[in-house]
Amino acid sequence: MIKKLYFLFFFCWAVAEGAAAQQTSSGQPYFIELHTGERVYARRLQYKSPVFKQNYFLLDDSLRYAPETVKYFQSPDGFFARLNAGRRYSDFAQREQPGRVSTYFVYRTDYSSYSPGIGVGMGGMGMGGYGYGYPTQRRVYYFSKDNGPLEPLTYKNLRVALSDNPGSIETLQQYKRGQNIRTGMYVVGAGLIIAGLQQQFNSGRNSGYSPLLFVGLGVSLLPQIIKLVKKDQLAQAIELYNYTPVE
Repeated sequence: MIKKLYFLFFFCWAVAEGAAAQQTSSGQPYFIELHTGERVYARRLQYKSPVFKQNYFLLDDSLRYAPETVKYFQSPDGFFARLNAGRRYSDFAQREQPGRVSTYFVYRTDYSSYSPGIGVGMGGMGMGGYGYGYPTQRRVYYFSKDNGPLEPLTYKNLRVALSDNPGSIETLQQYKRGQNIRTGMYVVGAGLIIAGLQQQFNSGRNSGYSPLLFVGLGVSLLPQIIKLVKKDQLAQAIELYNYTPVE
């Protein structure tokens, strides 16, 4: 009877502790995790970038932490991990898909240049100058295996990380074969376009466009069309790895 009372007491204590822990977690949904492994929770988390001053994390409008001391953080925008691939991109990458192999991304801004036309160059605005196009943003992807450091999401890196899963390796091999085929199609398309231009030049301007030009353009565009309608096999290899039970 005494043993049952002790068991009941410890069971109630464990339930109460779990409820208290859940309440604390729900009351402070955001956190930063330092390189030491310590987590600091907060109800409000902001990343400040003051002019002419060092950036910092601000927790609950009172605690400040330097970005270089932070390994992970959870904010209203999502979960972020430190990116140690140099300072070309952002210091932190946002997690897109969690799992044993998690994927992350940062935004990179590209400025496309355009050749002769109306543009702003060193000599000001005018015709026939070189200028700068509009900025465009694209995602640059990374991945992390078992909460390890972030690595660029490439075929070469994934082949090493997913080597213990035969299904993922087979999917990566299909991706590599597809890449080789697409590269060959680009080469063939470019060769047909060059041949069409040469044929048109030799036959004169009034003879119409050479059919080789249209065939070459079609062959060159075909890899992009295939890529749009086909699921990314790199992502498919990661999904297969994450959903395969660990033996």
